[in-house]
Amino acid sequence: MKKDILIFWIAALSIVFGLSAILYRHAAVPTAELAKSKTPQPMESMPDIDLGSPYGTVSVTDLVGYYIEHPPAPKGTAAVDSGEHRFGGC
Repeated sequence: MKKDILIFWIAALSIVFGLSAILYRHAAVPTAELAKSKTPQPMESMPDIDLGSPYGTVSVTDLVGYYIEHPPAPKGTAAVDSGEHRFGGC
């Protein structure tokens, strides 16, 4: 019984590590792309972002400007909860 369990675990681990070694090169990020991701990019050089049908395409500069003009509310100033919760139904 112990021999069967040992053979199963050795075979399973061999398959997993073998597949990992073979498929690693497909999952790894190329060195040039990794170096580019570690350096900050100016927002003017970034492409426009498509926000969907209600907003369309918006530049990163406009998004940052909107965020600066309308910062998110601090956690303590959220709307006061009335404590009454109604769940749907008939």
